[in-house]
Amino acid sequence: MKGMIMAGMMALSLILGVMAVLGGSWLTSDEFMGEEMDDDDEVTYGLNALNLVVPDADCNDDAVDGIEELYDGMEVECDGDTIIATWAMSDQCDFYGDLVETYEDMGMEGDDIKEITDAEDDACAAVTAGTMGTIGMWGGVVLALVATLMMVLPMAGVDAMDAIPEMGQKVISWGAGGLMLLGMVLWYFMLPDGDSSAGTTLWIAGAAMSIALGSTLIGQFIPADE
Repeated sequence: MKGMIMAGMMALSLILGVMAVLGGSWLTSDEFMGEEMDDDDEVTYGLNALNLVVPDADCNDDAVDGIEELYDGMEVECDGDTIIATWAMSDQCDFYGDLVETYEDMGMEGDDIKEITDAEDDACAAVTAGTMGTIGMWGGVVLALVATLMMVLPMAGVDAMDAIPEMGQKVISWGAGGLMLLGMVLWYFMLPDGDSSAGTTLWIAGAAMSIALGSTLIGQFIPADE
């Protein structure tokens, strides 16, 4: 029973971890590029991209082409009258970098372009934060998969994972939740300052990390006959 509970928890952590790393709502905001959005508009941030949903908009091919031309790298589509846009943080960093270069070529510098240079710094910092978060989460997901196999395969009479030494099994078990936690912590502290709030995917990531660590704690500290 203990082994089944541990395996189930680790498998659930694996599923939630994949959902978290692929999810697009780690943070939510009511602003886009410093401008306040309408109440019905939705601005969310995944680890590596910004997602924008604008309902009740005049969405057509001309609008899509215009937005994509204005914001280089942004991918836009229409869902009826709703504009749905995805903008990779790396493309946003490049976008602001090009703006800074353009203004400098025009002879502007210092305080005249401080707002744009600050926006570039924030966007590029978000790229670094997202990269570290992605590495940590994917690392945790991979170890959660291995840990799940270590627990499930013996139940099916398969000894393929027996070659992993006991110390290695402990490292894998602790590393699943540990890497997720490390990725989340590095992502958080590398993020630029802002008014964003936690989104649904961030809570899913926290649940994946907690469940993985909980499974390992059960294995380490609760006797098998309880």
